Amino acid sequence: MTIQAKDFRLNASKRKSIENVYENYLLSQNNKSRQTYDKAKAKFDEMYPKVWELITKVVRTHQPQEDVDTIKSMIAKYGDNGGRIHDDNCFYFTNPTDEKDSEGKTRTNENEIHVEMTLDASPRGVSGNQFAYAYYYDELKQKGLDPDFELRWGDQKRNPRYYETESKVREHLGFSRSNNDDSKNKPVYEWKAKTIPVIGTSYCHSRQFKVDDVTHSVFNEFVIAQEKLVQAHESMFKYVNEKVMKLRQGLRTYTKFSQAKQLFDKLGIPLNESAIDEQSSMALSVFSPDNLADMLTDQEEQFASREEKIAYFKSLQAQAN
Repeated sequence: MTIQAKDFRLNASKRKSIENVYENYLLSQNNKSRQTYDKAKAKFDEMYPKVWELITKVVRTHQPQEDVDTIKSMIAKYGDNGGRIHDDNCFYFTNPTDEKDSEGKTRTNENEIHVEMTLDASPRGVSGNQFAYAYYYDELKQKGLDPDFELRWGDQKRNPRYYETESKVREHLGFSRSNNDDSKNKPVYEWKAKTIPVIGTSYCHSRQFKVDDVTHSVFNEFVIAQEKLVQAHESMFKYVNEKVMKLRQGLRTYTKFSQAKQLFDKLGIPLNESAIDEQSSMALSVFSPDNLADMLTDQEEQFASREEKIAYFKSLQAQAN
């Protein structure tokens, strides 16, 4: 005999809890935006060690290890007067080409490219720590932190939630120090710990390493991989946020849990009373469960079939009973 779930009225907190269930469900699905993100991160992870190896080869070609060792010995003997060695993870590479201008004069184009091997990298079109939030997206989510806070509230920077979330995320990654934690064990320091000794000052732009066409192309592809990971994160947020906003609009017209339950049944998403916890939450048209289900379902996405979703939902319900 099927036990009917107890119906109850919805309030703002319960509606927010239902939103969270839906958002977590979307993030767990293998939709196109998630696939794009996973591929972008895998591509970056695949390139990272290879690019480090290539950078090391380029730097050591221009600055042989014996020269580095010589300066180190001079520093040991004469202090600052012996020369300068800097452990670097930021590099500028050039691939000069001669081009004729409109007057027929030959000019040299340096084709400079900036490669940052740090967590606070800011490749073209990327500002702040967007790369870090994109790269550690899943880890931040698992810790109950919001890697989407800049995308969610970037235009509402007076919103207290923005600063509160920013502080927690930055502290977790190591961009801001905490009196209770060893910051040296944070991700940002783990990335900074990997360096290449170079001759010169700490200003990486003060030295430029000339490379051939192929090497320059590899470095350019790496920077593009950084950019694409950030873009994939943005796309994933937009996809999920758009659907959550539609759900939010519909839930405002629902007064009973049974209405939300009917909607989630049609979507094939498990929803029970235990998920509607008061403490779990972070000019409208009336949407029927049928209509809202259609709006929240992507026909083109590679989700499981409706029957498979319902079967999965029923199995979870059976386990819960």
